[in-house]
Amino acid sequence: MEATKIIVKQDELSIIKFEGIKVRIITYLGEPWFIAIDIAKALEITNSRKALMSLNEHERNTVTLSYENSGNPNYAIVSESGFYKLISRSRKATLQGTFAYRFSNWVFGEVIPTIRKTGAYGVPWSFLNDYAKREKEYLIESSRRGRNLEACKKWKANLIAEKQALWKKYQPELI
Repeated sequence: MEATKIIVKQDELSIIKFEGIKVRIITYLGEPWFIAIDIAKALEITNSRKALMSLNEHERNTVTLSYENSGNPNYAIVSESGFYKLISRSRKATLQGTFAYRFSNWVFGEVIPTIRKTGAYGVPWSFLNDYAKREKEYLIESSRRGRNLEACKKWKANLIAEKQALWKKYQPELI
């Protein structure tokens, strides 16, 4: 697999969670790409390398997570179409009672319809983007004020409350 290495910072990563399993997602060339090892775990795939090789070359790549401090920071990633192919090809995703079965039902029954209806799964991007801008302003201002952070406490409390309200309103099960 000839891969383009993509450097990803922690703030460029989003996560969907299902029953304690996290699937990390990055945006590459404006499209979502999924961390392959997370998908393999969710689908109970034991040989993820073989599963990835069954995908078309344009449906897989490699990413370097710049915030990984231990081990190999390089991860295989899968395009959206590759993600759906892995689910549809998974034998365990068709066996009732397995985690992979529940995960695939969640993806096809909740995640995809929510994305189709709202354009996102989780907090809508525009709300997160606005929140992130205000959070960045707060960090700059609190850093500038140095030890006089007392004046910033209310600002920080408001940001925390806003973030909790966004998640509670749009995706309470992800909290």
